[in-house]
Amino acid sequence: MMRIIVRPFHSLASRVLRNVVAAAGAFAIVVGIFYCYHAYHKELGRVEALTTSFATGYVPMLTVGIWDIEAEAQQQVDLIASHPEIASARVAAATGMAVSAGEAVHGRGPDRRIAIHHPKNSDETLGELDIWYDQRYINQTIIESVVTSFLEFVLFALMVSLITYRIIFARLNKPLRAIADYSRQLTPGRRNPPLELERTRHRWEDEIDLMVEGFNTLRDGIARFSEERDQAIRALSEERDQLDERVRRRTEEVSNINAALEFLSRLSVKLIDVPTAGQSQAIRDALSESAERLGSTAGGIAVAPADGDWTWRYQWTGTRGELPDVEVLARAKWYPGWYVGAATWSQGDTICSVQMEGERYLLLFREPANRLYTPLEERLIRLLAEVLFKVIERWQRQRQLEKSQRELYRLSRTDPLTGLANRRYFKEVREQEGRRVQRSGEPISVLMIDVDYFKAYNDHYGHSGGDRCLVRLAEVFRQQCSRAGELSVRLGGEEFAILLPGIDPDDTRVLADRVRKAVFDLAIPHEGSPLGWVTVSIGCATWFGDFGAGSMDAVFDRIMRDADHALYRAKEGGRNRVEGAAPLTLIDG
Repeated sequence: MMRIIVRPFHSLASRVLRNVVAAAGAFAIVVGIFYCYHAYHKELGRVEALTTSFATGYVPMLTVGIWDIEAEAQQQVDLIASHPEIASARVAAATGMAVSAGEAVHGRGPDRRIAIHHPKNSDETLGELDIWYDQRYINQTIIESVVTSFLEFVLFALMVSLITYRIIFARLNKPLRAIADYSRQLTPGRRNPPLELERTRHRWEDEIDLMVEGFNTLRDGIARFSEERDQAIRALSEERDQLDERVRRRTEEVSNINAALEFLSRLSVKLIDVPTAGQSQAIRDALSESAERLGSTAGGIAVAPADGDWTWRYQWTGTRGELPDVEVLARAKWYPGWYVGAATWSQGDTICSVQMEGERYLLLFREPANRLYTPLEERLIRLLAEVLFKVIERWQRQRQLEKSQRELYRLSRTDPLTGLANRRYFKEVREQEGRRVQRSGEPISVLMIDVDYFKAYNDHYGHSGGDRCLVRLAEVFRQQCSRAGELSVRLGGEEFAILLPGIDPDDTRVLADRVRKAVFDLAIPHEGSPLGWVTVSIGCATWFGDFGAGSMDAVFDRIMRDADHALYRAKEGGRNRVEGAAPLTLIDG
């Protein structure tokens, strides 16, 4: 239950009058203090001026009196003491004469002391005139002046307050009471009468007139509010009757939006990790499903470079649908940024186009019924285009990345000049083959190959000629040793190696001699060789894959070392030869 608090009523006019009286009293106190201060200093100034007049009027006569006639000096002192402001006056001569008048003042020194000079010699002092002020007279004079002025001001303030109260009561309090009574009667439920006050007519407007005008404006506003409220109630009733239908349509719209967003989400998840072989079919399936939702007979995605020709990259056509030719796309007008709407070349096509990173993308749906899509449907078409375009772009980047990775992997395994395996890949393969032959007990052989007199060849034919020679030799090695598992390697410079798994020492020597003969049969001229042709020397070594041989690095270091020693024997035997090392059996780790 709401609690109503009733506050006491206080008249505004009474409060204004109290404030005026309080302000007048405070002002009177301030003025009285100021006037006391001013009157005190004014009285002291008057006394000082009077004392100064003594110095100009009486001191010359005192000079004569002290110099010639003492009675004259007494008369002048009496005249000074006769002023009501002076309590006592005394003249003390240098000769010892002292003359005084007035009441004796005890407990304080003279308030003013004036020197009496010699009439003929101003530097000589005949005596001094001491003056005591009558403080009681001065204080009484100040008090009488302040009290009189203060009473005058108080009477003036009271008169002003009474006049102010009369004016406020007549011109403010009565109208305000009438307005307060009128405001209590204002209610929104009825037609309120206008506010009219009994006031003297005048040719201007004051605050009361503005307040009356404001209340009448408020009355008119309340009336308009009542009418508008009634209209709003009637409109609300009508709106309530249509609310169910609108809620149904809105619910259906939200359901369609959720279904479309769910479709886009599902489509994104399904397309994100499609393998390369199935990407085209996945896009066609997405176009088919999207066209079915939109009621279209065909759909497609066209791509073109920024300044190139259009091509249909992905297409889907129903039983009665077809896509426009790319020549039509080339002649069409295109818009910068994203565009969703009707195609310029046909009334039955809806497109969504955009340019992304140097390429233009176009999503098209053919609609023979010439339907107009709502802004929401156009927004969903754009979202679908963004999903498809981003997926296609991602696939392109993924393919480029895979291609780059394959190329990088190939470069990391091959010699850039000859295309043979490099030392790094050779180390990986020999580890794998070594473990395999160790499990099977089969032999594995290595050929160490060195080009004879190759430094002389480079000196005579230049390094570019030497590179071309190495490339031709590498092709011979690749052709002669091309069975599964056989690997030709460039170790560096003119040094090569061939890994031969599953070949015993006898077959290894036969294969090595075949390689040597194939190089000789190339008949590459070599002016720096005694034979006149480019030849190679080959050293052979074989290991039978014994268990307990230790690490493969240690095994192949020994094999390579034995093959290298055989190579040196071939070179010492006249070059263009093949030498074999004794087969390895067990190598301690």
